Amino acid sequence: MVGDQMHKFVGIALMIPFTLLLLLFIFDVSTFEYVWLHSSPDIPLIYKISALWAGRAGPILLWVALLGALLFIDGDRHTSESEEQHKLRIRLIMAFSVSLFLVAMLLEPFRFTPDSNSNRPGLNAFLQTELMVIHPPMVFLFYTLCVGVGAHSIAAMLVPGKPARDRILHLARPAFFVGTLGVGLGGLWAYTVLDWGGYWAWDPVETGSLLPWLALILLLHFRLPKGMAKEDHWYIGLGILPAFFSIHATLVTRANGVWQSIHAFVADKDATTNSGPIQRILDIGVSSSEGIEVHIYLIILAGLMWLLVRHFAKEKDKKIAPLSMIIGGILGLYIGSLEVGLLTGIFFFLLCSHGNSNERSVWIISGISLMLFSRWAFLISMEYALIGTIVFILPWLLSKEIEEIPLNWTETRWQQRLVLWIPLAIGGPFLLLTWLILIQEVEGTTLASHEMYGLPLLCFASLGLTVYAWKKVVSSEKIPWVLGIVICSSILFAVYWPNSLPGNSDYILQGNITRGMLAGFALPLLLFSTPPLIRLVWIRFSQIDGNPTPVNIRRLAMHVAHLGIVLLLIGHVFTTTLVQRGDPSHVAVLPKDVAIEHGGYWYTFSSLTSSEPGDQNWDSDVGDGLIEIEIEIRESAEGPVVAILTPGMLRFDEGGIPARSETDVWHRLQGDLIVIFDINQANQLSLVSFMKSGEEVDSVRVTIYDLTGSHLVWTGWVLILIGTALNWILAPSPNLDEEE
Repeated sequence: MVGDQMHKFVGIALMIPFTLLLLLFIFDVSTFEYVWLHSSPDIPLIYKISALWAGRAGPILLWVALLGALLFIDGDRHTSESEEQHKLRIRLIMAFSVSLFLVAMLLEPFRFTPDSNSNRPGLNAFLQTELMVIHPPMVFLFYTLCVGVGAHSIAAMLVPGKPARDRILHLARPAFFVGTLGVGLGGLWAYTVLDWGGYWAWDPVETGSLLPWLALILLLHFRLPKGMAKEDHWYIGLGILPAFFSIHATLVTRANGVWQSIHAFVADKDATTNSGPIQRILDIGVSSSEGIEVHIYLIILAGLMWLLVRHFAKEKDKKIAPLSMIIGGILGLYIGSLEVGLLTGIFFFLLCSHGNSNERSVWIISGISLMLFSRWAFLISMEYALIGTIVFILPWLLSKEIEEIPLNWTETRWQQRLVLWIPLAIGGPFLLLTWLILIQEVEGTTLASHEMYGLPLLCFASLGLTVYAWKKVVSSEKIPWVLGIVICSSILFAVYWPNSLPGNSDYILQGNITRGMLAGFALPLLLFSTPPLIRLVWIRFSQIDGNPTPVNIRRLAMHVAHLGIVLLLIGHVFTTTLVQRGDPSHVAVLPKDVAIEHGGYWYTFSSLTSSEPGDQNWDSDVGDGLIEIEIEIRESAEGPVVAILTPGMLRFDEGGIPARSETDVWHRLQGDLIVIFDINQANQLSLVSFMKSGEEVDSVRVTIYDLTGSHLVWTGWVLILIGTALNWILAPSPNLDEEE
């Protein structure tokens, strides 16, 4: 009995180090250097918790504790899991947890504070927010569940047994919900705390956290007829991807200096320039605990990649799977991108391994997509991309038996079958594209590439949802014609009326393509997809009214989540694609008591106030001083005041960041209007908070973002959360037979 429950005792033991460190922060035991460096006796209790994430060791011990909780909660053997599979799964999680724990110990979180230390640095200003108390734990819980999904897959891969599909989905569903919550909270933090007036900027850490979420979409939407020979084989392979990209996302965050990010609060020395991520990580070396940590992640990623290659190769080729990675690495050094070379070697090896089987088409498409996307991301030259494309397409052209794929565009069953494959047919390439652009972003964030190449793919996915919603409603013969007309109309709108859209629609995004042109193509497709999805949600809701079974509720939940994704994408186009942040067109200089027109509204700077802790008008629980300006907003120069906003700057005398913008938002029906006090001018006026006088300030600079459609982003996010939560909670037990 004790032996059967040993994993629970281990799980509890793994929670102890983090619990101890948490208590040290709560009681501000500054005799420990980690507490002394990152916390302060003057900050509120909740921010003493967020101070744990300010250093390197705290997040790792949090992850160890969450892995311990996973052992405690999901450590028992499932009915369909053999004893050997169960033991291997538990050992895998334990091994990973112990590795992380040893990394954390190398970082010395319990080292005593040296006597030479004098002034405490204090907590990073950006961590002194409520969202930063919950956002990092949610993200690491997301990664923990993804690791659990991967452990189930690896155990089923290495120890043959009963189908692992239901065991994998058992953790994939809550992982998807928690990932949606965690990533969304990060966007909400950026929207409300950072001074750039947006929720998403394709920052490397943001993008890294999105990759395991996308991998879960592929896993949860994978469809083959029940009982088909290869079904479990593909579930097992796809189940490793969330774990792979979770560790990859951690690497992106922890190897700062390789990828620069506002979200990375831990930093290493700068890596060597003019090289890819792998080479930069290797350049960090293993002479420091930080270097050892990121190299451990890199080794784990290499091991998972080897398992994937081995799994998808034919039985006769499994032993030589590592050879594909070695050859690919050598090729990568030659073409100038180690990462692209590695993937090229793997995809070509799997293509050759499958010979003339039907599965080879997967690797042909993967290889061609890799060449195309690598060129789009500027990872390889046009010549290498062209040669690679020819290499991948040649085996298909030379095949004696070229399979003819029936294209029954007007046949209902064929259309619906095609729609069910869209999450894989579009989600897979989108995942690969996003990953490759992230690899290129060691030189800086490239928002234009993500928007230019990724957004059209997502728009076509929304059309797939539309076709699904049209089942038994629109004639199958008419559907291809309707879709063709809609796509052509989108192209015409993008070419002839791009500047009719709000925001910076005339701003060049890339080449000759403007933001308005991209949005003009995307919005008609997304808006066209919305009514059929709303109708389908209403139909599913009506079915529940008469028969509220878990199956019917889950069907409703699925379509609610799909509708949420489309609404979020519409909001994204309005608030991200169409907005050029940092452009001077958003900056306004407001003289004292003079109405200035900007973007259709009249703004009047009426007063400037300053306060410090102890003052009667001080209402902040953090910071050491506040400069706040009052701005009146009117719809005409002499009209009534429709809103009063008070953006400002919160001063911090410790914590490494001297000031933090305090944005203010006017929540309108059509979307938010955000006003940000120019932090450079605010820094120049920092003495005002001591002088207690604002009369000498005759003008202020503010940044104004009119975000039409912003409510759709948060509405969509909430709908996705509702849909994924219901789908998870009402899912059958993995120990029962399940019909998807």
